[in-house]
Amino acid sequence: MEQTPVIASPAAAASPIGPRRTARRLLIGVGALALVALAVLGLSRVDLSAAAGTLADADPRMLLVAIGLYALGQSLSGAMWAVCQRSGGVDRLSLSTSLGLHWIARAACELLPASLGEVVRVALVRRHPAGRPAGTLRITGALADYKVIDAAVTVAVVIALVAAVPPPGPAAGLRWTAAVAAALIVVGVVLWRLGAGRRAARFVPGRLRATGARMGEGAAVLGHRRHARAAAVLGLGAALARLASLAALLSAIGAPAQAAGLTFCVTVLAGILPAAPGGAGMRELALIPALAVGYGVSPATGLAFSVAIQAAALLTSLVVDAGALAWLGP
Repeated sequence: MEQTPVIASPAAAASPIGPRRTARRLLIGVGALALVALAVLGLSRVDLSAAAGTLADADPRMLLVAIGLYALGQSLSGAMWAVCQRSGGVDRLSLSTSLGLHWIARAACELLPASLGEVVRVALVRRHPAGRPAGTLRITGALADYKVIDAAVTVAVVIALVAAVPPPGPAAGLRWTAAVAAALIVVGVVLWRLGAGRRAARFVPGRLRATGARMGEGAAVLGHRRHARAAAVLGLGAALARLASLAALLSAIGAPAQAAGLTFCVTVLAGILPAAPGGAGMRELALIPALAVGYGVSPATGLAFSVAIQAAALLTSLVVDAGALAWLGP
């Protein structure tokens, strides 16, 4: 019996989805390997013994100040997340419980790559008896609002820093980058106020629109003026505490404290692609050259400073996380 040959449709045969996906993954892999190779090459030329000596000679009092300011900043950030949750309907968690869950998630972010700690954050709220009724999509929507406000406040602080105190040397060009970013933000806000988001939602498939609507119920803080203002103020306080913590760390290792603004900007940019836990790797790749060009900081001191940032964040998060687990566990 002769079988009828199965002929693929021209559309399926010509579909470039498979090759495109493979090429994209290959490109990402090659880019990641290139960044790793560049980081290894750069660090191999740094005097590691000098970096270790700089850390050993650090001022312990300023280190404690830096750790305290970091803890303050993260606590304010946790309070901002609590405001976003409450506005989005995840309102059965007390402020103290939200702060505890926030610190557990922060410790996970310091230990897991690619910001997977935020997945832990959603799972923690979803499993908590007070957060379970809200549902995963609403919790995720509240987290998205928190990230949007945090990013907006951070960008505003970066723009203000670069505009008020231009970085020295070749890094002074960041002033124009900040001006363009500010203009884009203004345009985006105007388009949003004119209803561009609602028009774009019409082109989303119905099933995705229903999912988006459920997440939108959680992402309600931007539509609540009082809650949005409170979240923005808390986010600003968190960013300023982080900036002060960086200045204290710079002073602790004998580097100029005025480099805190440049450091803040560079670490924010490096954190856009957080491949390793806590953003390690990308931060060193961007921070060490920036400090050397802008303030004449030696590569060894720059590496010591970056390690101090990572250590302060990790140790503080683990210590507070242990207390939060002991308190929230029951």
